[in-house]
Amino acid sequence: MGIVVAIFMLLGLLLVSPWLPNRLRVLRENPALVGALGAGLFAAGLWNALWHGLRHLGDFWGLAALVSSTLMVSVAILALQERSQFGASRTGWLSRSYRFIRPLSLPISVGLLACFLLYATTLVQLNLGYIIIGQ
Repeated sequence: MGIVVAIFMLLGLLLVSPWLPNRLRVLRENPALVGALGAGLFAAGLWNALWHGLRHLGDFWGLAALVSSTLMVSVAILALQERSQFGASRTGWLSRSYRFIRPLSLPISVGLLACFLLYATTLVQLNLGYIIIGQ
């Protein structure tokens, strides 16, 4: 499941990154696609926190799951409010959450990038048979 979470982290970074190659701009120009990817990112973040993170609170990877999940959900809210069809309402929970999260968008994005690099590096290490952090 770490691969799925890492892929959704990367997609989330692509949704909010100001530096996106022209070939990948289609990800952000289609509000329906942003809505689907943002909802997937939100769901993957919740799953990571509620299923793995809370079950392994004493472990390094349980805490990493909680931190990365919080960042994933925050990035999903940013993407959904700014670029999808769900961002039209100004009175719902998405809008209220967005107003709180928006000033922190740069640290949130940098934190998600760090979590993605941690997950991706660890997945490579696992596949090569190396020792990973937290074991």
